Amino acid sequence: MKKMLALGFVAGAALCSTSAMAAKDNFDRSDLGKKWVVTSGRLFINNDQLQGDALSLGYDKKSASDTTVSATLYLNGTDLEYGAVASGDIASGNNAFVKLQEANGDGMFEYGAFYTGNNISGTYFPLNEAVASPAQVTLSFCGTVATLKIKSSSGKQTYTYDYGTTFGGGGGLGTYGQISIDNYKSKPGGCTADRTATVIKHTSKGPKDPTLAK
Repeated sequence: MKKMLALGFVAGAALCSTSAMAAKDNFDRSDLGKKWVVTSGRLFINNDQLQGDALSLGYDKKSASDTTVSATLYLNGTDLEYGAVASGDIASGNNAFVKLQEANGDGMFEYGAFYTGNNISGTYFPLNEAVASPAQVTLSFCGTVATLKIKSSSGKQTYTYDYGTTFGGGGGLGTYGQISIDNYKSKPGGCTADRTATVIKHTSKGPKDPTLAK
């Protein structure tokens, strides 16, 4: 009996440890706090949402083992702005960086991008349909393939992109312009196939991204 209890305790402890890896932040406070590490630019909380300077990026230390990251993006104008979710070793720049971007001045998200680092390289593409704000975005990985799911009042869209490499665990957020971000979550990922997803291929052609870091 004692041995069974001991084994049960160890299994329960392992489950609690795994569950503790998931992170959640609704930014309902005045200061960003110590659990976030800003690697570029400046991130801050305004009206209980995350905002930042252009090309700002940071990660939540509690997301260190997570590979699925989600957040809600809010446009706050018709200027050039984007909100991004990042997954991987953000501190070293070895991470996926996936964003929605407003670039046409119509108050909607028209473009997406599967990049690396902090808005550095990858593929920038027009969305199948413009997405109204707010938009919930979720980035997950199955091996080297990233899946971006978008939900808003405009409906749902799903895209996949093969990075050709893996990034490991970690989760964070990036900003440009007046964008604000809320309802950040991360968790350990799992492979889920979506045959309806639009497959994005790596290409040097296509629309030019006016925010692309050099």
